[in-house]
Amino acid sequence: MGKNYLFKIVAGVLFGLMVSCNNSSDDQFEPSANDGGNGNTPTPPARVLEKITVNNNVQEEYTVNGTVFQKGMLRDGTTNNYYTGTVTYFNNKIGKIKFIGSLAGSTTYEFSVSEDSKGNVYSATCTGTASTLIDSFVSDYTFTYDATGKKLVKILEKRKVSGNTAYSLFTESTFTYNGDNIFKAECARGTLTGTGAPNMATAKMTVYSYQNYDSKVNPFSTLPKTFFTAWSLVRPENFYRISPNNPTSVYVMPPSPAPGVNTPMTYLYDAYNYPVSDKDQVLKYVYRTL
Repeated sequence: MGKNYLFKIVAGVLFGLMVSCNNSSDDQFEPSANDGGNGNTPTPPARVLEKITVNNNVQEEYTVNGTVFQKGMLRDGTTNNYYTGTVTYFNNKIGKIKFIGSLAGSTTYEFSVSEDSKGNVYSATCTGTASTLIDSFVSDYTFTYDATGKKLVKILEKRKVSGNTAYSLFTESTFTYNGDNIFKAECARGTLTGTGAPNMATAKMTVYSYQNYDSKVNPFSTLPKTFFTAWSLVRPENFYRISPNNPTSVYVMPPSPAPGVNTPMTYLYDAYNYPVSDKDQVLKYVYRTL
């Protein structure tokens, strides 16, 4: 809702598409759990995404101890800011994720999350601590899944700002699917009524379209979905990361009158249907065999 919102959308998309702890458990997140929809692919060795580089410069890096995910470092759009998200486990499930920026004055995002038996997040709270009180907030999220319990269909965020004790803002994100992949996220942002319900008359819509998916393995699927769900609550252009395959185009339409931004994505794959680079081999995905 801040003045830098549109810049963050565009910057996040351009980078997200150019690429895309206290640890006391034996959390198993099933690395290399699928073949991307190609039944003829040979069984790959167990692996996890370790880093993404652009022109040999690290853009993202993930730390796994054995098969236990510990933290991820992600570039914040095309800025010089990098966020490191560190996870904490409770009863073998991710319970907290804290994202800390590398630049002074960056907002810190600290999530408390609850997972169900299927590994889906069903509730979360985020405390956003900014350099000024007016930009700080506390948000509570509720998640709705389809009848199978596999597809996320809606997230409702209610936000308290500037140290206030009452909710005043909301974001309602509704998801449309193409097969098992998120095709569209429609994010309506506005104010709440006096009774705490979303006032859609005040809402402004941003639509994130993740289009033309391949049938290959999403490299982010080798890491915990909960981590990328939380990151997508901070930067919604990244919701495609919780899909099993890879979009080859992402289109973001912010509220009018701002123009839409369309960014293509390309991939070269290895014998196991994992992306290893873009078609120009500038961006590269590096995996670690377990």
